[in-house]
Amino acid sequence: MAGDPKECRSQARQCSEMAKRAASRKEKLIFLRLQRSWNRLAVEIEDAQAYLATSKAIELGDAMDAASLATPRRDALDPPPSQ
Repeated sequence: MAGDPKECRSQARQCSEMAKRAASRKEKLIFLRLQRSWNRLAVEIEDAQAYLATSKAIELGDAMDAASLATPRRDALDPPPSQ
């Protein structure tokens, strides 16, 4: 699945295994570089997902705040208790 950190880490593990079986030092370095790239991509996706989730929560929170300002609370409509 595109944009899935788990899939990126799975690809990184495959690169690590291929690096272990590489026929040459050059191949090994290529696979290790790919492994790092897949792991970096996983982290970047997680960061982006966290940012989007936070942004959405803030937007929803702002909308909820606006709605609460526009709608009087029930306790604000009740007369104050007599003493």
